[in-house]
Amino acid sequence: MKTASRGPSRVTIRQFEPGDRDAFLSLYERVFGRGRSPAWFRWKYEDNPYADHVPIVVAEDDGDLVGCRSLFAQEMRGHGAVRTAFQPCDTMVHPDYRRRGLFDRMNERTLERYAESGPAFFFNFPNEASKRGNLNHGWREIGTVPLYYRVQDPVGAFERWTDSPDVEAPMRVEGDSTAAVTKSVASRIVESVHRTGDRLLTPDTGVDLERYESTPAQALEAAYRQAIPEAMHTNRTAVFYRWRLANPDHAYTTYVARRDGEPVAALVTADVDDRVRIVEAVPRALEAERGALERLLVTVLADRESREFVTAFGETLPTPIRYRFFPDTRPPLSTMIRPSSRTLLARDLDASAAVENSSIDDWTFSRLDLDTT
Repeated sequence: MKTASRGPSRVTIRQFEPGDRDAFLSLYERVFGRGRSPAWFRWKYEDNPYADHVPIVVAEDDGDLVGCRSLFAQEMRGHGAVRTAFQPCDTMVHPDYRRRGLFDRMNERTLERYAESGPAFFFNFPNEASKRGNLNHGWREIGTVPLYYRVQDPVGAFERWTDSPDVEAPMRVEGDSTAAVTKSVASRIVESVHRTGDRLLTPDTGVDLERYESTPAQALEAAYRQAIPEAMHTNRTAVFYRWRLANPDHAYTTYVARRDGEPVAALVTADVDDRVRIVEAVPRALEAERGALERLLVTVLADRESREFVTAFGETLPTPIRYRFFPDTRPPLSTMIRPSSRTLLARDLDASAAVENSSIDDWTFSRLDLDTT
């Protein structure tokens, strides 16, 4: 990679070409500090069933890739319509080329590319670095979606949070006997609350449970169709599940509840480091099969009791507080960790989509609606 010139920009903005893949992955590792494989790129962009091309705009300087504006194609359903939408993601600019307007130029080229033929709208959850740029190009802020945590291992969680730089100084505890007593007390309290609360759950015993390490795509679609919400969400089909859960960076476990042999509800989980993520719950109208979902949840929590956390994004569980899942946007968690909740932005390309003026209540999310899991 050459050092960026301080003179007039020579950077060209163009569409992604097949030979750009290796340079994309190299830039990704440089910008985000972690590598991605060619298999991940193929899954996310080349094998995506909702786009007939790789929807990426790149910035190039004399043969070197120095920026990318990428889009994650999805089929969205809501308020009686099914439309294609693109979710901007993996946006990156080489450190030597920042503050030169490349984000704006790539955004402008992206909007031009899809102005007349393309998705009905864009929606995404940008970080603070790109949020302002999105707003400057017509995106509207819709609202915030929390991440819910259930603490399974209070001692491990306490140590992680009190040692974390994301924790405010008054919450950090020095490694003395008082801290040890505090952690011990916290552990006993949380474990007691979990044991007591779990006994109060009344899961549906009229369903049979099955566990899958491969994706039961037809069963997931059938459970989804038990009750489809009006709110905006990714349209769940067998095609969607086969592709979405083929992400080579994760292994998924699916729990299916059947009544009289028919799938009525399901949870999908992924183990990630110290936690287990509940990445999907169907039916998406969660109250429709609350008892079956509760039975699935009790099973997942028992299977993963050694993990520090169980997390669930957005509307993944009915009444999460009842199951001791707490949002990171409110106490007690907001006093200990930096919220990882996401702010939803949207921009119409087709006026009939009318998502720019929606409210957060017009959307329903699990992690499978996000660009990666």
